[in-house]
Amino acid sequence: HSNYEIDLFQALIQAAARETGVPYSQDVPSLKVIADHIRATAFLIADGVIPSNEGRGYVLRRIIRRAVRHGYKLGQSKPFFHKLVADLVKEMGDAYPELKEKQAQMEEALKNEESRFAQTLETGMALLENALTKGSNKLDGEIIFKLYDTYGFPYDLTADICRERNIDLDEEG
Repeated sequence: HSNYEIDLFQALIQAAARETGVPYSQDVPSLKVIADHIRATAFLIADGVIPSNEGRGYVLRRIIRRAVRHGYKLGQSKPFFHKLVADLVKEMGDAYPELKEKQAQMEEALKNEESRFAQTLETGMALLENALTKGSNKLDGEIIFKLYDTYGFPYDLTADICRERNIDLDEEG
């Protein structure tokens, strides 16, 4: 019924479950996100894209950080995402030999980005959780700005989290 039910994704979803420490299930959307994102990020890095603040490097950074946040949602606060590269290479390395050739480079780039983002995520999530427990159905614009400007917590993550909880954003503020 979906591409997540094919053998390739079954193996990657199982690997995501293993690395995040949650039981394997097709009913955990975060595992599907992580499985999909390891494939996308590995191919981007194999093609020479590196995480950065502009252009396609920024797109790569956002994909990595979204996957890491989904791991965080599942309770994984330690770097895990880079460990999935070996599983991807096992599944797709024969068809795409560049994955085998660049496995170490992909793992290193993902681990470095994960490590950079870990502190940002931990601090930002704590501040955001605190702000969201105040009972309002709209997140104050000052908090959104402070999360981004002071702590480097990406706006799109704030928006995703608020969307998941049916909380509006004070974008004008």
